[in-house]
Amino acid sequence: MKINVSAFGEVEGEVINAFTLTNDNGMSVTLLNYGGIIKEIHFPNTEGESVSCVQTFETLQDYIDDPSYRGAIVGRYANRIGHGSFALNGTEYTLDKNGGEHNLHGGLAGFHKKVWAASVQETTDSVAVTFTLTSPDGEGGFPGTVNVEACYSLDQNNELSLVITANTDKETPLSFTQHAYFTLSNDPQVGNTLLHIDADKVTDADSTLLPTGKLVEVANTPFDFTKPTAIKERAEQSNSHPLFDRVGGYDHNYVLRDTPEHTPQATVKALDTGIAMSLFTNLPGLQFYTGGLKTDDQLGALCLEPQHFPDAPNKPEFPNCFVKPGETFKASMRYKFSA
Repeated sequence: MKINVSAFGEVEGEVINAFTLTNDNGMSVTLLNYGGIIKEIHFPNTEGESVSCVQTFETLQDYIDDPSYRGAIVGRYANRIGHGSFALNGTEYTLDKNGGEHNLHGGLAGFHKKVWAASVQETTDSVAVTFTLTSPDGEGGFPGTVNVEACYSLDQNNELSLVITANTDKETPLSFTQHAYFTLSNDPQVGNTLLHIDADKVTDADSTLLPTGKLVEVANTPFDFTKPTAIKERAEQSNSHPLFDRVGGYDHNYVLRDTPEHTPQATVKALDTGIAMSLFTNLPGLQFYTGGLKTDDQLGALCLEPQHFPDAPNKPEFPNCFVKPGETFKASMRYKFSA
């Protein structure tokens, strides 16, 4: 196990480093202290050849200019908060409207564009990088000074773990996610990739992708990945659904089942490389994102974003997303690779 640290550029006079974590099995992960970004994941396929498993950019400026949150830690609140506002304890909070008429992924002051402090840890069994930052009271319109710690670790079992913890001095909504664009296949599109999501329902949404508060059963719809299924098989099935047709692909929040600790919430497998990834999380929702599957600029990647439900600050029927002083928010995301 080893960590290599190298300079990747500067942002407003602050040095951005690339931290490359490598285990003894040929798996490596490169992280940036800009945005807490996963820049690269390399894993050997069934022939022993290294495969790039996430989309990446070559330069820091590419990440600075990127509007798509590629590889970044997203906060203070992942996904949408309706109409850029929410009420809490009798006070109305006004947020950035950066996702159409809604607040998206924490707004203009999102964590994906922050320079995080970093420290490294090495043991015989794992290597880790811990990123920290403080978001001041009122940033982006949110209440509370929030202290965040995000620890990435890689072990000899080919497991990349991300644990994000946070505390606040005022009650506030929190939801963090990791926004990697996974590419386990060599195929330029994701249609042949097999996907399983351990969820019977997705949250319904309107034409702006804001939840209505209702839930939709996945059975007999393009959202049904309760068994490993090729993505295009579901996307192209004859019985579609209006919620799917609004996107022409996937950008939907799955309501995860309560599962045993060692059962993954999602699995992905590419048949051409033989590489599989299992995702484990303690969060209640999972945003599955491909963008429009029939457009010319198809991503060729998929995102699986563990999260609290979109617009939960305005939907008391959704799982609680509010954190009070004295409480510790914890989000756990583990990605186990195999071939």
